[in-house]
Amino acid sequence: MRLLSPAKINLGLWVLGRRPDRYHEIFTLFQTVDLFDEVYIKEGPLRVETNTGIPMEENLVYKALLEFWRRTGVCPEVTVYINKRIPQGAGLGGGSSNVAVVLRVVNEILGGPLTEEELLDIASSISSDAPFFLRGGTAIGRGRGEILEPIEPLDLTFTLIVPDVSSSTGKVYSLLQERHFREPPDIEDLIANLRDGSADLLENVLGDIASEVYPQIGEVKRFLESLGLRPLVTGTGSGVFYIGSVTPEVKRGSQLRGWKVFEIRSWPGA
Repeated sequence: MRLLSPAKINLGLWVLGRRPDRYHEIFTLFQTVDLFDEVYIKEGPLRVETNTGIPMEENLVYKALLEFWRRTGVCPEVTVYINKRIPQGAGLGGGSSNVAVVLRVVNEILGGPLTEEELLDIASSISSDAPFFLRGGTAIGRGRGEILEPIEPLDLTFTLIVPDVSSSTGKVYSLLQERHFREPPDIEDLIANLRDGSADLLENVLGDIASEVYPQIGEVKRFLESLGLRPLVTGTGSGVFYIGSVTPEVKRGSQLRGWKVFEIRSWPGA
């Protein structure tokens, strides 16, 4: 069985404050895009492998399957191979997407022992982004990102640039200060602007911090701004995107600097 596991971008991300559990309360707008990992599942002993050599015990999918086993009492006798094509450490959620895709399909293979709510609970215990990928599409994320409100899908083209650096989510979050906390704009205005192809109301304070911590991210943003574009970081980076197609100047400048360039479109999800 071959499955496609989509990437996501955070169109905007606002940090509202610090929570008692030491996490942060966020408001974000998620969007799945047509950049995919390939996931292969077959009957066999429980095993998870990737083309990038991620140790099985560290793989989020393996951790999710162990939790599935613990909750159902049924060993998921599947061998999973993941061809990683989504850049890692770029704020694109590849590992979280893999978790959601495998959990959903394994639950179907085993006759649906878990409800959708229970699958969401397992996904949330593994990664804050994983619950979103169980449906994908366009959604508002609150809490740690796991409280979701689906909205009518957007239909947009994006250019994504990924410099040769992996960003640490923990490091970026550790530098948050109270001055970074702010409320998002009006949701209806935000969505209306996006449907018009405008990024004027979008921001991502975590991306601003990542641009300071990792000079390569800041360089991508400055390059795009010099071309009159409106770049944004997805998640905590290192991926940087803007709304619109790849231009010859962007393509040529990125190639000269060794950056990966993708023209991607919004993906409707499951």
